[in-house]
Amino acid sequence: MAGQPYGLVVIESQGVAFSVTNLQQLHELDRGFYPVAIGTDNFSDNFLSVETADALQTALNTVLRVFKEYGVEEYTGFASNVFFEADNAEFVRDQLYNRTGVWLRQLAVSEETYNRANAVMQHFPQFDQLANEGTLLIDIGGGTVELMAFQRGQFCFARNLPLGPIRVVEDLKQVQRTETNYVAVLRDYIDSELVNFLRLLPHAQDYKHLIIMGTGQHLLAKLLPANDANREVLNDLRTVYRSVIQASDQLLVDRYGLNNSELDQVLPTVLLEHELVTSLQIRHVWTSSIDLLDGLAVNAAIDADSRAIKFDHTRIIRSSAMWLSDWYHVDRQHRNAVAEFALQLFDRLKSLHGLGKRERVLLETAAILADVGTYIDEQDVGVNNEYLIRATDVIGLSTHEQRMVALVTHIYTSHKPGVYLSMDNGLRRAERVAAAKLASLLRIADALDASRRQKISQIRVSLRSQQLTITATSQDNVDLERWSFNTRSRFFESVFGVPVKFKWRKVQ
Repeated sequence: MAGQPYGLVVIESQGVAFSVTNLQQLHELDRGFYPVAIGTDNFSDNFLSVETADALQTALNTVLRVFKEYGVEEYTGFASNVFFEADNAEFVRDQLYNRTGVWLRQLAVSEETYNRANAVMQHFPQFDQLANEGTLLIDIGGGTVELMAFQRGQFCFARNLPLGPIRVVEDLKQVQRTETNYVAVLRDYIDSELVNFLRLLPHAQDYKHLIIMGTGQHLLAKLLPANDANREVLNDLRTVYRSVIQASDQLLVDRYGLNNSELDQVLPTVLLEHELVTSLQIRHVWTSSIDLLDGLAVNAAIDADSRAIKFDHTRIIRSSAMWLSDWYHVDRQHRNAVAEFALQLFDRLKSLHGLGKRERVLLETAAILADVGTYIDEQDVGVNNEYLIRATDVIGLSTHEQRMVALVTHIYTSHKPGVYLSMDNGLRRAERVAAAKLASLLRIADALDASRRQKISQIRVSLRSQQLTITATSQDNVDLERWSFNTRSRFFESVFGVPVKFKWRKVQ
């Protein structure tokens, strides 16, 4: 697939975007956009009208013709979270599939964040340097605003806020008609939504940089003096703010050439950016034309094992899990030891479990988050684990993957792990079996640090004649680890049908 043109189509708040990309070189061959007022339709009535469905059908059929011209044999269709907010979204998805053959996969909020972050890490110049200095990404869509924070080169926090300019305009439509000081009301409205983001944002390091993406960037391109992507615009942004804050609609049309749909979006967009810059004392603001479609192409290239990918795509998942783990005050040393043992077991037992690279990522994520439930209490840790993980976005995981991780962390603490595999948790049979395999590995890895003192310095794994032997090297007595191992390995034996033996190799 990597050497063939690959098609992507995504329904966003303001229309249908598509691209054709050679994944081997990650080179974009074509891109287009067909405006459809999905956001305005949805935010006012929570309903996608027949006219909107017809317009989407026309756009998708046009995209399919473009794909055919490029010889695209494989493509994927997506719809953002804004589409699925409509009460009749599932019906419209089915209608579009019957009429066009395009099945629209729902993008979870965490997946959208992951794709945008991947696009920036792949394409934005000197992003590693900016991330080390403290950087916020802001992707302003029609309905939502995605804010992502990077510190010391690592992703650390993300938040999705209902502050997209189209949504804000619809929410405050009545206020705009009746309130004489609309700007003050709008500012208060934006600040009230930003409060929790600013409160939860890690402040161990300040944020020097802000990168503006999405609809916000496209709108700014009309307002700023120059239209170059990936450039610094702080001074220009301040000038635009002073100009827009008191300007009449006619002045905005005359000065910037805005159309009617853009006029309503200018004020909430510029105010939001100004409030962020002021609150966090941002020193450098950049604009970028990188968007969700670029991220989806990067992700497709990752899946195709493209050599063009120049960053570790698992890093953001790991960082997101680490941030959540730290938030819930998990014992870091125990967490790191368990994660290391779990991955060693996974790598050395490939012939036994038959799982792939993605399951390895899920195992590491589960190991990092395995004790978050202790934040609630020490009794029902498994139940609390599953509740917290399913209720919190782990950036980069799909909804199904997040459910798998939650189930793994539930099973690994349970006295009767098989019981939870038969419960209705929204997972397919194959996913439940994979979760059982991962949980059995995690249970053994956790047993190897039962004392939480990191006594075992290394392990050796031997699988011979249907007998698994794990030899632990330690300077200290490991009787607690041996007892825990013998207790917790029974589930492993039931999953794989292989007896497990623990050996201790004492070193002086």
